[in-house]
Amino acid sequence: MKKFLIKYNLEILTTLMFAFVTMVAILNATPSIVQKMLVVYVFLFTLHEWEENRFPGGFVKIMEGMIGKKFSEDAKELSHIPVIILLLLIHVIPYLFDSVVYLTLIPVFLGVFEGFVHTMGVKLSKAEKFYTPGMVTAYMMLAVSVFSICYLTANEMITGKDCLLGIACMFASFAIMQNRVLAINGISYKDMLNIIKAKR
Repeated sequence: MKKFLIKYNLEILTTLMFAFVTMVAILNATPSIVQKMLVVYVFLFTLHEWEENRFPGGFVKIMEGMIGKKFSEDAKELSHIPVIILLLLIHVIPYLFDSVVYLTLIPVFLGVFEGFVHTMGVKLSKAEKFYTPGMVTAYMMLAVSVFSICYLTANEMITGKDCLLGIACMFASFAIMQNRVLAINGISYKDMLNIIKAKR
């Protein structure tokens, strides 16, 4: 069962996300605006995982090239599990507690962060063309995030405090997920910092 979960992690993520969207569509006939936003992010983050890992895929290979270390196939597959857990948590919890708006800002700010990461990835990986696997969907998330922030601000649905809490929660949750991914592949944050410094 464990091998099945690891091997078909992307298909499982897609199924869970689709089930979530289907369930909320059936159970919630009048979703709030932030709940509607979260449904959009469910689709975008799912597509993002497919672009990074399957079509065209190759994001892990870029990471291997940057780090200078070859990951085992088992480790590469297993490292998707923390990502799945993160994506489920940052969408399901804010949907259930949509009145706590800073929770909704976690995927919103993560969308902004993904746009930045993939842009920097071109430079750090010394890519021949301006593209890293996942960049198209990352920029889509960035665009939706900018719109979401503008909409929520214009309608006085978020405050500066909400934004600070959202950013803090986003970085904290992302750091925990990334720590687990790196640990699975035998890499520490110190190793990553040294690599980034060397690429400057």
